Amino acid sequence: MNNTVLIPFLKNPVFWTGLFHVASILGFILGVILITQILRNPRKPSATIGWLLIIVLVPLVGIPLYLIFGGRKFIKLKKNKGVMLLPELNKTNQHALNTLLVSLGLPAASENNLIHFHQNGKHAWQELISLLRRAKQSVDIAIFILAKDKVGDKIIALLEQKASQGVTIKILLDGVGSLSLPKNKLTHLIKLGAKVAWFNPVLHLPFHTRTNLRNHRKMIIIDKKIVWTGGRNLAEEYLGEHCPKECWIDLSFTQQGSIVNIYQAIFDADWNFSNHDNSEVKLITKQQGSEGDSLIQIIPSGPDVTDDPIYVAVLSACYSAKNKISIVTPYFVPNSGIQEALKLAALRGVEVNLILPEKSNHRLADIARNRYLRELTSAGTKVWLISDKMVHAKAIVFDDDFAMAGSANLDNRSLFLNCEIMNGFYSQADISWLSRWLDDLKNQSSAYQPTPIGAVGELIEGIVLLGAYQL
Repeated sequence: MNNTVLIPFLKNPVFWTGLFHVASILGFILGVILITQILRNPRKPSATIGWLLIIVLVPLVGIPLYLIFGGRKFIKLKKNKGVMLLPELNKTNQHALNTLLVSLGLPAASENNLIHFHQNGKHAWQELISLLRRAKQSVDIAIFILAKDKVGDKIIALLEQKASQGVTIKILLDGVGSLSLPKNKLTHLIKLGAKVAWFNPVLHLPFHTRTNLRNHRKMIIIDKKIVWTGGRNLAEEYLGEHCPKECWIDLSFTQQGSIVNIYQAIFDADWNFSNHDNSEVKLITKQQGSEGDSLIQIIPSGPDVTDDPIYVAVLSACYSAKNKISIVTPYFVPNSGIQEALKLAALRGVEVNLILPEKSNHRLADIARNRYLRELTSAGTKVWLISDKMVHAKAIVFDDDFAMAGSANLDNRSLFLNCEIMNGFYSQADISWLSRWLDDLKNQSSAYQPTPIGAVGELIEGIVLLGAYQL
């Protein structure tokens, strides 16, 4: 159709009237479908009512918002990731949390594991480079951020070298976390035979997934025998030769033993999902030998996992704690359950220490946390702020019999939206190491003193907290 025909056609009011009617019908049908989905999905009544109102009253705003932010579980899509067969690897650990998590479908703790905590970003970097250089068969990487900086360039160059030697390379990058990485950075690596996939790309078909559901897990598996994991991304802020002076405070570790099989199963399931492969993922049940005796339980959580195991573990451990809870997290925007559990722990005499950066890299999260911190300090919680560095570590120690560390922040996004992975530690040596490490952080901190807040400050906090679920 040329312009001489098209212009009069577009000026015809009948065309626009018909288009409006078609759009209205399609919008109504889409609205009904979404309302049906909202009513079927389990969620708080207040959230259900909120979504229903915005879709019915302002459909042009409500429908797009729900398509982006409305769901927090993959539901049918998680079935397409493949079934992770996670049997009990050890039945000797009678810890109540181990039993609880096994009842949620997670593997039990296994005892023949060796763990090596990284002292700082330089140590983490040296360990990673050494592992990559020693790789003989495979390197599987799942990472939130692979940066376009010296660290990212070094990693890619080393992977190119290994690929040219015949090592199988798989890299799974998050569609948002690594959005700024130019695709041409990986072109040569792909030509050498490496495979690259993007978890939940930003641009996707409607109803295919939810843009706000991210893969925040960090794992680098070498030859299916050793895993480098924790909270660090592959960027200069987290690790490198210039650390520890210029790096953020973070926590990562290297592990060997039976738990590597579980990491591998989780990676394979995430990889298959990102490549639209419905193959079943089978966990190798053979016990891997190691020189260690760490008793460790792997705790995955996210839209691909039934229930919310990390949240369940934290909540249950808070209520079980008798003497001391020590926490380090970059962002503290908990839901009411975690907030109440920490508050009640402090009120019944448990020493609760919460270590945070004085200023994080997310200003809105800093604003949102203040209301929670004022309530906790009034109940007796001790809040400690590190002023000279960003803190990105994620770890919690409960008394002297359980600890957690890994990728999950203590905020709503990590607890309920992101794909995350944490280690549950039951061995005294591992718990003691983490406890000493947290005490050292506390000694570098200054005590938080809540300041009076006026009506304007409370209003700003309230507005920010409206979006707290996405922070």
